[in-house]
Order: sequence, then C-alpha cells, then structure tokens
Amino acid sequence: MSNKERRKMDRLVVASISSSLMLLVVAGLVHPSSGGITTTSRSTSCGYQSCHATKPGFINVHLVPHTHDDVGWLKTVDQYYYGSRTGIQKAGVQYILDSVVEELQANPERRFIYVEMAFFWQWWEEQDESTRDVVRDLVSQGRLEFINGGWCMNDEATTHYVDIIDQMSLGLSLLNDTFGECGRPRIAWQIDPFGHSREQAFIFSQMGYDGLFFGRLDHEDKKQRMAAKTMEMVWSSSSLGQTGWLFTGVNYNLYQPPPGFCFDILCSDLPVIDNPKSKEYNVDQRVTEFLNYCQRQSEAYATDHILLTMGGDFTYQDANVWYKNMDKLIKYANERQTNGSRFNLLYSTPSCYVKSLNGVKKSWPLKTDDFFPYGSDAHSYWTGYFTSRPAFKYMVRQGSNLLQACKQMDSALSWSGSTNQGDVNVMKRAMGIAQHHDAVSGTEKQAVVQDYQGRLHEGVVECQKTQASYYQSQLPILGRPLPDVKFCQLNVSQCDVSETSGRFVVNIYNSLARHVDKYVRIPVAGGDSYQVLDPDGKVVDSQLIPISPQVQALPGRTSSATEELVFLAAQLPPIGSKSYYVERDSKHRRRHSFKSKSQRLVPGEDHIITTDKVKVRVDGTTGLLSSVTVNGEEYFVQQEFLWYPGYNGDNESADRRSSGAYIFRPNGTDAFPMRRTMTAAIITAVYTGPLVQEIHQFYDSWVSQVIRIYRGQEHVELDWVVGPVPVSDKIGKEVISRVTTTILQSDGTFYTDSNGRQTLRRELDARESYTYTPTEPVSGNYYPINSHLFIRDPVGEQQATVLVDRSQGGSSLIGGLIELMVHRRLLRDDSFGVDEPLDETAFQQGLVVRGSHYLILSDGPSSAGRYRPLAQQIYKQPQLSFIPTTLTFVDWRRLYKTQQQLISRELPENVNLLTLENRSDGSYLIRLEHIYDVGEDKVLSEPVTVSLKDLFPGFAITSAEETILGGNQLKKDSQRLVWHSSSDKQTNVRSSHSDEFPDLDLQPMEIRTFILNLVRDNRLDK
Repeated sequence: MSNKERRKMDRLVVASISSSLMLLVVAGLVHPSSGGITTTSRSTSCGYQSCHATKPGFINVHLVPHTHDDVGWLKTVDQYYYGSRTGIQKAGVQYILDSVVEELQANPERRFIYVEMAFFWQWWEEQDESTRDVVRDLVSQGRLEFINGGWCMNDEATTHYVDIIDQMSLGLSLLNDTFGECGRPRIAWQIDPFGHSREQAFIFSQMGYDGLFFGRLDHEDKKQRMAAKTMEMVWSSSSLGQTGWLFTGVNYNLYQPPPGFCFDILCSDLPVIDNPKSKEYNVDQRVTEFLNYCQRQSEAYATDHILLTMGGDFTYQDANVWYKNMDKLIKYANERQTNGSRFNLLYSTPSCYVKSLNGVKKSWPLKTDDFFPYGSDAHSYWTGYFTSRPAFKYMVRQGSNLLQACKQMDSALSWSGSTNQGDVNVMKRAMGIAQHHDAVSGTEKQAVVQDYQGRLHEGVVECQKTQASYYQSQLPILGRPLPDVKFCQLNVSQCDVSETSGRFVVNIYNSLARHVDKYVRIPVAGGDSYQVLDPDGKVVDSQLIPISPQVQALPGRTSSATEELVFLAAQLPPIGSKSYYVERDSKHRRRHSFKSKSQRLVPGEDHIITTDKVKVRVDGTTGLLSSVTVNGEEYFVQQEFLWYPGYNGDNESADRRSSGAYIFRPNGTDAFPMRRTMTAAIITAVYTGPLVQEIHQFYDSWVSQVIRIYRGQEHVELDWVVGPVPVSDKIGKEVISRVTTTILQSDGTFYTDSNGRQTLRRELDARESYTYTPTEPVSGNYYPINSHLFIRDPVGEQQATVLVDRSQGGSSLIGGLIELMVHRRLLRDDSFGVDEPLDETAFQQGLVVRGSHYLILSDGPSSAGRYRPLAQQIYKQPQLSFIPTTLTFVDWRRLYKTQQQLISRELPENVNLLTLENRSDGSYLIRLEHIYDVGEDKVLSEPVTVSLKDLFPGFAITSAEETILGGNQLKKDSQRLVWHSSSDKQTNVRSSHSDEFPDLDLQPMEIRTFILNLVRDNRLDK
C-alpha cells in the first residue's frame, strides 16, 4: 500500500460516548449475570474452539473482516459515531455495527472483529434487549470477536505506560462485565499506530494476549523481512524473560484488502458476478486475480497460513456488500481445489490465525528492540508527531497525574462510606479517548483537538469534585463542614485565592507511596510579605521571587500576580496530604518570607547561582549556560534553543515531502540559533535567595527560559516559554533545546525511555534489526521521549540525563549532545491525511507553550538512582488545592486535620503503587511495580519483597486474588500460548513466584495486579 493511502478520505463511520455510558461501571471481574469471575450461563463455543478447520497441505487463507474506526481524527468522536459532517468524511460507526450484526446472523460461517470499545459501548447503550441478546449469542459463538479491546487503539510513541494500562483496562473490564470470558480479547491489533514500542508489547504480554498484529514498520525493515520470510516473530519485550514474550505479526498490506477487492459502498472495485448468463460474469477472472495475490503474499511468510485484512477505515457501513462477495470468493476459490489449487479460503479472525500458527510448532525469530522510528519511505520519517501539539500533550500528561490521585481519593471515600460528588468515570473515558493514535499524537485536525480538550476539561471538573469530596470527608474533626475547595491554573502562575486572600490553606496531596519533598510555588500579588505554617504550626522558610515577564505575558493569563511564594513542603506523607497555612504579613514579622535579591550584572562577567548541592555558571559574553557543578564535581555543559527550518515540498514524490503533523523533515541538517549568533541569549535578571536561585534568560520575543536550582536538590530545572513561533518569513520552524556536554560517546550511542518506563539503547544511523540506509540524518535518528534521554561515556564514569514533562522527540546527533524538540509550527501539510498544516493557534495568535526540562549530571553507577525517582515525581506531581479562610491557624487546626495518609507506611524506594482503584463490587484493584530494570543500580535493581500486611490503616485484607495486568482474568487461569525461538539472543527465564500473601516479591520491571477485599478492623484503629 502506498503511503498516500494514509489519507483516510474513504472512511465510512463515526463515534462518541453518551452521557448514559458515563454511568457504567468501569472496573470489575464479576459478570453481572452470574456473580462469578468471567463466567456465563450461556452455552459458549467462543475462543479458539470457534475457529473454522484448516486444511493440511494447503495454503490456508484467513479472511479477517474488520473495520478500523478512529476515535477522532478528521471529525470529532461524536461526528464519527453519528455520521455527521459527511462533507469531511463519509463515516458513521453506528451503521457499521447495525449492519454487521444483521449480516452475521445470516450465515453462521461468517466472522467479524471489533476493536474500539469507546464506539462499541456508545452503540451498546442504544440497543434494546433483543438486539443485545443477539450480540451476546454472536459473541458466545465466536462469530463476533473483540480484538485489542481497549477504549481506543492507542498511540505507542507519545503515550505514558500508565495511560496505556488505564485505557486498556477500561475497555477490558466492560467487556468482561458484559460478555464474560467470551468477551476477553486474546489478540492485540495495533494496525494503524506509526511505530511500535517495546513497553507496549510488554503490557500486552502481561495482559494475557497471545499475539499482536500491526501494519506499519519501516519500509526497509519490511522489505528485508519479506525477503527473509520473517514478517512474524516472537518479541522479547522485557528483561523478565519468556513471561514477556509476545508473538508478533506484520500485516502484508497495512490493514487494507488486496488491491481491487474492497467490497465497500465507498469503493469502486468490481464485485464477484457469478451469473453465467450475464455479460458481466467475472468469477474466473476475479478468483484468479485474488489467488495470484494470495500467492504473492504467501511468498513473504514462513508457513502455509496467511492473513488477509478484509476491511479498512470505517468500512462495513453496508456489510452485505462485503459478505456477499466474500462468500462467493470462498466458494469459487475452494472449488478449484479439485483441479489442483493449493489455496483454502476461510472466514477467520486474528485469534484463529494465531492458533493455527501456534500449531505449526516452528521456531520463530526473536526480536528484542522496538519499531521506532517509522519511515514510510526514504524521506518520510514519522518523528514529528513525537512533539506535535505540545500544549495538548502536556494537558494529557497532567490529566493522567490527576486521574491517579482521583482514583486514590475515590477509594478513600469508598472506605469511609462517604459520597463522591464527582464522577471519576468521566475522566477515565476522556483520558481513554486521549490515548488514541490520532489524539495525543497531535495528528488530528484543529477542531478535533479542541473537542478532546473539552472532554478532558469535563473530566478535570469531575476530578476536582472528587478532591473536594475527599477533603470534606477526611479533614473535618468536629463535624464543621469544610469551606469550598478551590483550584488554580498554576501552569500559567494564576491563582485567585492566593492573589486576593489574606489567609488561605494549601492542601498538597502526594499520590506516590513514599515520602516526597516538594517545592511549592504560589502566585501572589507583589509588594507583600507572607508567613507559611506547616501542619504543626511551625514557621516554614519561604521566599518571594519575581515571575518572569514572559510568563506574566502568557496568552489567556488574567492574573495580576508578579511574584511567586516558594516554600518546601517536606516529607509529604505517602498516598496522603499535608495542609499549609499561609497568611499575608503586612506587618513584616520576624519570620516573614525572604525577598529574593537581584544581582547587579556586569557586562562580560560570568553569572553564578549556587546552592548547597549545585552551582550553575552562565557565560557573561554569550549568555548561555557554561557549566554545572554537582557536589563539587564540575561538568562543562552548554544549553541553548535553536530551530530547524521545515521542508516545504509539494509531496508529489518522496524527495519532495513536506514537514507536517506526522513527518519531521528539516530543510538541511543545520539548526539555527535564535538570532543566528552566539550572543542571542540575553540575561535579563539573576535572583538569589535561601530556597531557590534563578537566572532569567531572554533569547528573542518568542523564546525565554528560567534556569532554576533549589536548596537540597541535585538537578537543574530549565523552565522555558516558546511561542508564538514566527512564520512571517514563510518558513515553518521546529524548535529544539540542545544540551552540549564534554561527555563523548565513542560509539554514537544514547538511551531513551519506552513509554516512560524501560530504557532502550540507540545507535546513531543504525538499527538493531535490519540494515539501515541513512537518508534523513536528523529526523531518521529521532526517537520518542516520554520520561528520559541520556548519554554516557564509554566507561560509564559520567552521564548526562534530561527528563521531560510531556512527550517530545529527541536524539543525540553528535557525541556529547542531547536535543529535544519542544515546539513546531509548519505551513504545509505532509499529505498523510490530516489535510491541514500544523499551524496551531490560541487566543488569536500562534500557540505559546510553557514547559520544563530537568538536567541531571552524575557518574554512571548512581544515575538511575537519581533519574528514576525524579521521573516518578515529575509524572506524579503533588496535587494542590486552596481554601480561603478567615480563621486563625489555631482555630483551623482545632476544626480540621492538617495531615493524613491512606497507607500506614511508605513502600520500598524501588516500588511504586501504580494503581489504587475502587471497583463496582466493593473490592479494590491495586498494582505494584518495580521501577528499576536489571543492572541499572547495584542495590535498587535487586528483587524486592513488599508486605501488604496492615498497609491500609483501620482495615484488614480478607482476600487477595492476583490477576493479569488488565484486572480482567485471574492470574491462575491465564493460559497463554507457548512459542519457541531458535535465536541466539535468548533471554533469561524467570521462575514463578513462591511468595505468600501478604508478602509479595517483585522482580526488576515487574508489575503485579491484585484485587483486594477489605473489612473494617477496629483493632487496627486503636
């Protein structure tokens, strides 16, 4: 299939989520009709036993009827579901499901798979009980099969692993609740995402999937695999050994039908005409053409089974057209067997295809790396979307953090029997949709991203209601209701409560299962002094520091605050909160907030800021960072902003491809400094104080930065504002932050995360799995960064790590260099379907983005012990809320708790409580993960034992059942297919766990999932 077929203008359907769906229970193992786990009273022949028989000695052609329904792209979710806005795209998901269900009933031999649960549940809620019974029967007989089963088909480059798990679990739990074991998907189906990650494969393996199929891989990789017949393989997705193995297949034709055999109402291909009296009779010709295609495809695969994807974007709006012609193809092709044909056609599903391959009992090649970056041709590397729509990417990441805290608070409300005024499900569904491969990826139309943002905003509002309910339940001591809880837009340094109130309380909630120190920054009016009291009433050191002019001028900001009040919230309790009391101190008492000092700048002299741990030096001539000293060791490092000019082509051929929403293609290999001179960065101010010290840099009217270090911390924060990117010169720009060090990698290697979790080794201009021809030396070496990117010297003595606060593209193009793309504004579309340039605007001007990078300089052996916990803290930033009050601190403390926590103790420092979630049946789902990989740290990479005994204060655990990662099947019932590999890259085989609850063992990078039942234990209360 040519790359232009990415243009999804032939789609048939649409989708949405109704308000009634939002009331559905979204977590559960128990099938409502039975009260048991994944059981059903309906007689079933689903799963592998529903597969049609294949024929030994023949090439078995598995025809897989399917539709690919984007959960938003050119149209919004609702527009796709209902079929509106046909001038944009003729697509209506509701009609697809109506038509398929009708046609499946007409012939029991037919099969169909469905993937996107966001659409299916919208449709399901609209059906009467008789239609639901028909669907239940089709599912129980294996004629309608759910594949993948997540809320959407998520992107794999720009998603965080927590969000992937959440959106998959959301769909899987609803399938389980509704259809029992027959609703459990066995195969992952990632046919459209633009590259594939190792962590995604690991997640699928831990969710019990037997296989994965996808459509997109690099054009050179595909060509070489087809020649070697290695289009199917076993993917070793983690250091956990064979438990992380996943059979993986690459589709021959992306996910489209064979050319000429699209039997859809929007296609123009010939039907199969079998009336011999008709002048249009074409059975012999059509069958011959089809079998010739099957022969060509079979030559690229290693067994006598091939899978043909019979469908495409929003196909099957009139399923009769498809099935009528496929019925004929199967009939007439199989009749040729009597004349020596070697082909046997059958209706099938990816599950049945995988089962057939598993029965071959062959050894498969083993893959250990990932499928990034994806190049669809020599000049089209899909690495631009790693950064596209950076503000939305940040919103999604912040929404993820909020959702985790929201689920914890919802659990606490359930424990106490209190009412939650918010609906957590709204945020779950909004976040589920946001993970779609045309959502967080930034590859949708502008109107569609605004719809995504609106959905997320609705979810945020519901989560804020949950937070307010939580504090109302947890904090009152004497029964006096808590005043209204307020929330602020701290990303733009705006907060009405702190700016206008003489007294207010700051609630700081820590969703990590260990103590955390957090420097809090609150916007306040200039000219005043403040006093901050901790939960015990002790005065906390605080400092006032100016807000940079560029932040004050952020579009949409309505605040008059000119300063931020900074203080350290020390030892925030694990899964708990502290309340700090802040009072404006107009009388300037002895312990008021420190006023930052502004250093006098001497032209040509270096500018230095220093704390007890870190010293930062900025060159007085260039205005650029020149060195960082950490614990007495100096590292020579420079950081600056530059931009690549985006290539403006007409897309008529590969070498004329434009840079666009998907594609990063710079016009040349050089990135330009902001003003193309090394004196572009101008120091505007240097501020010092006891808690935080800052250097404010001004590059240009559209780029500025604050270099920031805090007392007691060993990293440097780079707080940048970029935009609106100027395009009056008719040149699109791809803006990067580049860090240059003296750490020279002799072999051109660097390291990037996989969905914020595993770390993969990268090599410049090389691929582990295939012979790579460098044609785009910049974009062809870009990788997705969701957590960290680092370089180290060959002997591991020095390492430079940069952490991000959202998905970005990054690389190390030269030894000692790290670069991350922070923003992009382009004037041409790249002709891969979105059909509009990535020229994002907000508040009637080009988009302005604020973000942060975190720079760690250290020796190699200790590096993981620094960046792993910091990455967790960046992702799970404490949640702040505000309560204005007229009460004195003494009165406040008498009426309300100022500190509380949901667990009795912190977990080991290498363990994260990934999930704490309330379930519909009164039980709780928890996930525990080991956050280090094998060999990363001498101590912290070792296996660890975690005890859950007495972990939840006031409650005893009455039962605990381990499940697979999705929470939809008991671990003991999971029976995955076994695969064999002859590769010499065999991975270690981990033994099964021998632990006894409540003491749990965790191997490096392992995630374990449990369903707990709790009961109030009055002895523990005492």
